[in-house]
Amino acid sequence: MAENKDGQEKTEAASGKRLSEARDKGQVAKSIDTTSAVLLLFGGIIVYTFGDAMMESLSSFIRLMFRQAAVTPLTETSISHYYGDLIVFIGTLLFPILGAIVLISLIAEIAQVGFHFSTKKFTDPSNALRMFKILPNLKNMIFSSRAVVELLKGFVKLLVIGSVVYTVLDDRVTQLVELISMPLHHIAMFMAELGFELVYKVALAYFMIAAADFFWQKFKYKRDMMMTKQEVKEESKQSEGDMQSKLRMRAIGRDRLRRLMLQRVKEADVVITNPTHYAIALQYKPGMEAPLVIAKGVDHLALKIREIATNANIPIVEDKPLAQALYKMVDIDQFIPETLFRAVAQVLAYVYKLKSKSTAA
Repeated sequence: MAENKDGQEKTEAASGKRLSEARDKGQVAKSIDTTSAVLLLFGGIIVYTFGDAMMESLSSFIRLMFRQAAVTPLTETSISHYYGDLIVFIGTLLFPILGAIVLISLIAEIAQVGFHFSTKKFTDPSNALRMFKILPNLKNMIFSSRAVVELLKGFVKLLVIGSVVYTVLDDRVTQLVELISMPLHHIAMFMAELGFELVYKVALAYFMIAAADFFWQKFKYKRDMMMTKQEVKEESKQSEGDMQSKLRMRAIGRDRLRRLMLQRVKEADVVITNPTHYAIALQYKPGMEAPLVIAKGVDHLALKIREIATNANIPIVEDKPLAQALYKMVDIDQFIPETLFRAVAQVLAYVYKLKSKSTAA
């Protein structure tokens, strides 16, 4: 059973939070052998597929250089020109293949762990400090169980790949001896075929090793990420504390918004009620496209809106259907919809009529 640095047994599966934090630090279950096997196989296929075209291009370029050298004097300027042509030719020849190999390696990596850009691996100060702890790290590298596993893997890879290479060469030993009497271009063709056979057979053998290593890395990562019961309790307490803090902050925010809303009730032209369960404060000023809901509430909050409206001498109109419709259809700081224009217009007309009588009196 895995243990932490305090000797406590890790018996609990890793939580989502722990796995997420590990991923942010670049700690993932990844097999380097898998990437190497993919690169070896597909890189070999790419080189074998385009090898003839590359050799033909190289031959044409060399012939061109020799023809030009025969009629062009070798000066500092001409040598610089040849050097520039050589750089451009090599770049044109190799960059597409190197780009394809880089793309293959990225696909192999992403296929194993997904795409996730992690910066903590480079910005975490503790990672930089580990670089200066050379002796302790060297001791851990040499005498750890991981070092033993890596050593065994190295022996297995050497044995398997060596066996494959020996088998291929042993089957071709007669042909290798006969190369002495073959034309040069036949030798080149034979060596190319032999090289490709070695690459793809070694790659296939390497894939078996990589598959075993892939599942081993998954198992090892899962085991290393396990937690002790104490770590689970501490994380649970921390999560509960964070959640309580968030809930408290949300409650404070809601309370602050509620107070701001209630302060705006004094700016309303009318409050429509249900009569006690709902209360909606409306404001309408010349130039507005429609009446605006500046406050609303139910039960205790509705009672508070009514209380503020009464103290501020704001008309309160009881209209149960309209109050319910406004509360359900319109949010604070939104204009009322066209479907409620007529009903609200009648209420406002009634309010303005009351204000006119009060002013006249």
